[in-house]
Amino acid sequence: MRVSRLNDLGLVIGPALFALSPAFWKDGHYGAVGGMLIAVSTVPWVFGLIGQYDRVRSRLPLAAGLWLLLVLIGMFGTVAFGLQGFFEDVFGVDDASALAAFDGYPAAGTVMFLLAGPTFPLALLLLGMMLWHTRLSPRACSGLLVIAAIAFPIARVSLDDRASCDLDERLMTDSDRVSVRAEPAP
Repeated sequence: MRVSRLNDLGLVIGPALFALSPAFWKDGHYGAVGGMLIAVSTVPWVFGLIGQYDRVRSRLPLAAGLWLLLVLIGMFGTVAFGLQGFFEDVFGVDDASALAAFDGYPAAGTVMFLLAGPTFPLALLLLGMMLWHTRLSPRACSGLLVIAAIAFPIARVSLDDRASCDLDERLMTDSDRVSVRAEPAP
């Protein structure tokens, strides 16, 4: 029971740290503090999501197992994006030269940013769908999580600090609702 409560706490702390990151962006870039918050937020958030895996696994074992794999791949991509912002700021690299530096590493850049990056919002979308299907969380909470997961990459690509902040707060609220109103794991 205590681990379950710690998982729930991870669903509060992880998204909260992530939601703080746009406050530290510099001209639409993550910067050192924003990038660090993004990277660090994944640890409690994924710990919380592992608690959701425990809940869903009994009803959808194969889907839950594949979903957990997506969560871990998505964590890798999220950390990569956060560290990119951190190191760009620390080393004083501007946007154009940072993107040009990846030209020499097309395969690695594709795996890290184009494949792994969007996997975390995809995992959140699938979690919302699994919770909806199994009714382990109220339908309203599951539906809001699905909507937030769809809007999440749109806000990030826009590089609009306000839109990202609003969406991060929405995602944080939805994660909190899923953890608080969830049916306990069997």
